[in-house]
Amino acid sequence: MAILEKISTLSDMKVLMSELKRLKGKFVFDYYGVLQDFPSKKLFPQWLQKRSINNVFITDKGNALLAKVNDSKKMSLVLYDLETPDINGLQFLSELEKNPELGAKCKVILICPKLVPDAQTRILHLGAAALLFKPFSEDDLQKAFEKAGLDY
Repeated sequence: MAILEKISTLSDMKVLMSELKRLKGKFVFDYYGVLQDFPSKKLFPQWLQKRSINNVFITDKGNALLAKVNDSKKMSLVLYDLETPDINGLQFLSELEKNPELGAKCKVILICPKLVPDAQTRILHLGAAALLFKPFSEDDLQKAFEKAGLDY
């Protein structure tokens, strides 16, 4: 109740709403990455840590990630490499589709090589929230977060 007593103007309300929006992604989501190439394995956690996001799980095994996401009580943001050997990106999206409860709490940014527009459209229709093309920069990651409807 004390915080509500401090909000006395529209400006105070805007500041509160801005802060809640900024914090929403940091505490509501668990962050996962199935990354196949060394630069992204190293850079992705560093980029998130710059934004005080520390609940990051990185692996190169799709089965391990699927189990983690399944066990999570929070929403999950997953960066998933299309070319993951044990469960490729399309298979991962298919697993989420088979389990609607799991799919509803998981947003997937699919990392892939540059694809023709028709293939991009099909992957997005399968349930990917955004595509991130290799090689990618932190700016590209930010744009993918925004396409997935998340603050970065």
